[in-house]
Amino acid sequence: MNDNIIIIEDDAGVRFFLEEALKGEGYTPLSFESYEDAVSKINHEVSLVIMDIKLPGIDGLSAIDEIKKKTDIPIVIVTAYGTKKNAMEAIQRGAADFFIKPIALDELKIVVKRTLGKSKLKKEVELSKEEGLKDVVFYGVVGKSEAMKDIFKSVEKFAGKDITVLITGETGVGKEEIAKLIHKLSKRKGKLITVNCASIPDNLLESELFGYEKGAFTGATQQKLGKFELAEGGTIVLDEIGEMSPYLQAKLLRVIETKEIDKLGDVKKRKINARIIATTNRDIVQEIKDGRFREDLYFRLAQMFITVPPLRTRKDDIPILIEHYLLAFSKDSNGLKHIDKDVLDMLVKYDWPGNVRELINSLKRAAIMCDGDQIKLDDLPLHLKSKQRLNANTYSDTLLDDAISAMEKQMIIDALKKTKGSQAKAAKLLGISERSMWYRVKKYGVVD
Repeated sequence: MNDNIIIIEDDAGVRFFLEEALKGEGYTPLSFESYEDAVSKINHEVSLVIMDIKLPGIDGLSAIDEIKKKTDIPIVIVTAYGTKKNAMEAIQRGAADFFIKPIALDELKIVVKRTLGKSKLKKEVELSKEEGLKDVVFYGVVGKSEAMKDIFKSVEKFAGKDITVLITGETGVGKEEIAKLIHKLSKRKGKLITVNCASIPDNLLESELFGYEKGAFTGATQQKLGKFELAEGGTIVLDEIGEMSPYLQAKLLRVIETKEIDKLGDVKKRKINARIIATTNRDIVQEIKDGRFREDLYFRLAQMFITVPPLRTRKDDIPILIEHYLLAFSKDSNGLKHIDKDVLDMLVKYDWPGNVRELINSLKRAAIMCDGDQIKLDDLPLHLKSKQRLNANTYSDTLLDDAISAMEKQMIIDALKKTKGSQAKAAKLLGISERSMWYRVKKYGVVD
């Protein structure tokens, strides 16, 4: 394994046990009786320090502080039974883990392997970030295509100005990420509040946006703050505004014009200071022509207009998006994964009807299911492995829904196989709740 491990332990018997155990696992141990004896050997060639808290001279807790001043080598502390308080303090000072004496061999193997693995992953991730993504991440949003660079330039210019913004683009292109970016660069002190207009029934959306007073209607037993109030001093994102009813469109228009809201059950209007960003996946100009969206509201919302292009038109972004999200998933997928070149070529050629959202879900599934560190074709969802690719010119909402459902079902099946049928463990593996896992298992008929 060629990992050099320094042992600092004044008990000769414990020191011998640690040396032999580490040698048996293929590590190269170097042991010392005190921190003063070891300090000159603690350098970049050392992978791990195992150190007792009670030492002659400088104690273990003080030694942690000294080591952390000059290096980021992980430290595992050894402490006597009944002194867990010292171990917790060691963790707070920067130790990676601890043992309680007497040390169990199996525990030693697990803790050392886990600590070294985390340390190597951290270094690999940091190196990848430095080398691969330093020029393509704009305040957390990834893109190197000319289209994305133009969006970044526009956002940088107007984010600090108090104007409304309308963001359009297909489902899954990252409209909400651009909205978050605008808020981040606006330097507004308040919160970013997002409301999905498509997911809330029309009769509830009004109270969700504007709130209500106690007694405003039957069942209103207490006051409710609306999203506009919660976004005071910040930004409110009206996601999928094309789904909003004509009645609420008219009410929103008045809010933009007057900067006041009518709270249900309140006789007074309330001043609000929330920047409005709206998003939609619809062709808003066509919606206006068809009489489904107010033209005057459109002009009020689109003081700044941004269209996020679909992923199939910006192929340059695909490799760096893959790299970015594999780095993000590395902690939950047993290490940093890399993409086989043939797989990368295939992913770049694919049309991504579900856009960035489909890419993220596909990568997450592949990273979780990949046993090694190289993602291969077999690790991808079924609809990506199929020879029949979804054509960007002919796909429909039904095809997209089918593709996403097929991918989700396969992820559920693979996770259950990996966890030997445990829904609780599979849910944890996929990063969803147990209730959500149960629902999907029933929905797809994965098990009886």
